[in-house]
This record gives sequence, structure tokens and C-alpha cells, in this order.
Amino acid sequence: MSSHNLYRSHDYEFAQVAEMHAKFDLGVSPTPSPAGTGQPMFERAACMREELQEFATACADHDFPGMADALIDLVVFAKGTAVQLGLPWAELWEDVMRANMAKERGVGKRGHKVDLIKPEGWQGPKTEEILKRHGWKP
Repeated sequence: MSSHNLYRSHDYEFAQVAEMHAKFDLGVSPTPSPAGTGQPMFERAACMREELQEFATACADHDFPGMADALIDLVVFAKGTAVQLGLPWAELWEDVMRANMAKERGVGKRGHKVDLIKPEGWQGPKTEEILKRHGWKP
């Protein structure tokens, strides 16, 4: 299996998370909608921060299995939040990756030695356009 195929699982993973949300009545929106915003989104953000902190702690402890577990949990929370918001995940993902792949390696404003920077003429993701096409009304 090529590495390209190995890592093209986001649609499958997203479907699994949507199935989990349906099973446990955690919220599934069929179209893009900020209806789940407010307290439920603050709670989800808190859960994602907790998983990110668990990842950082595992990194500091050189706990590779802990790093893997926390990273997967973080992605499950992120994709679950997208399910609740009804985001057209695959299309948004492809568009963000298109924009990222058009960047260049260099030192960016974060000051990291290796970062991705926007070259002249770079075109960012068309998130708002995609959301509108899928039924979001601002």
C-alpha cells in the first residue's frame, strides 16, 4: 500500500465518529450550522484542551503510548465537533490541504526554524464558500 493510500482515511474516520455521535446521541447536524455553539462548544473546547495537555504531558514524560492515545482522543473530539456542526469535512479538508501544500518551508512569524509560510500569490482556504455551498446561511 502506498503511503498516499495509507493516510487517506479521513472520510472513514469521520464516518466512524459520526456513527459514535449518533449511537450516544451526542449531536449530528446534516448541514453546516452553528446551532451547537455556545456552552456545548465551550465544553468541547475544554475537552480538546485536556487532550492536548495529556499529549504535552506524555511528551514531557517520553510516554510514546500516552502520546499516541492523547493524539487520537484529540482528533476524535475535533472530528466529533465537526459532526455536531455539520461540517462537510472531506471537502473542507481537501481545500485546507490544497492551501497548505501551496506554502513553502521557511521561518515564519512563530519563529520556528522550520515552518510553512505563505508565498506571494498564495490563496487561502475557501471555507466560507464551501460552507455556503453546503447550506450554511450567515
